[in-house]
Amino acid sequence: MKINQPVTDVEYVLTEKDSIVSKTDLKGIITYINDDFLRISGFEKEELLGASHNIVRHPDMPVEAFADLWVALKANRPWRGFVKNRCKNGNYYWVEAHVTPIYEDGQCIGYMSVRGKPSRANVEAHERVYRLFREGQAVGLRIVDGKAVKSKPLDKLNLMKNTSVKFRVVTVLAALTLLLVVLGGIGLYGMSKSAESLREVYEQRTIPIAQISNIQQLLLTNRLRITNTNLRSYLAKISKQFQKED
Repeated sequence: MKINQPVTDVEYVLTEKDSIVSKTDLKGIITYINDDFLRISGFEKEELLGASHNIVRHPDMPVEAFADLWVALKANRPWRGFVKNRCKNGNYYWVEAHVTPIYEDGQCIGYMSVRGKPSRANVEAHERVYRLFREGQAVGLRIVDGKAVKSKPLDKLNLMKNTSVKFRVVTVLAALTLLLVVLGGIGLYGMSKSAESLREVYEQRTIPIAQISNIQQLLLTNRLRITNTNLRSYLAKISKQFQKED
């Protein structure tokens, strides 16, 4: 990040009539400035035109704020935020900035920024928040569309928030394909487990049935043997009686 020095503790407070306007190309190079920009910043017109807009960046501004600005602009969305800028002599001024893409023949060709006087409450609040980011103490905070918000657990998983439509479509199709493969694998595994379970049930039921059949056969054999033995014994008794009678 560009660090402009030196800086002072002297603040220029914008009036209600002040309106700072500038335009840049897609890379942030200044292509237009108005008189209020020249007067308040203290730079000459030749110093600003063709220069990067970060020429007025104050070192107190955290990198997260400008990163958020570019996320919005590259997604062709307007951005609103509160910015502390540095004058050429090191003094500073706070602005409420409204930055929007500029279109020509349906194509974005650059950006326009209109800055005005912020409320004192917003200045004080953003001084505190930006200090937390600079000092690495903004735990659980992030800047989204110019505002400091609490991070959510799922934010880290939202990887496609600022990606192109083509990338999102390809990613979704890949995810669906993977899901189908996983579901197919689960289905095959389930079928395998079901077949195994059926086999176990079959075996657990078939083996006892076979054992019962063997037992029944043994019982029948034993009964036949007993019956044959008794019958032979009975016939022998009758034969002896006939012999005595003769």
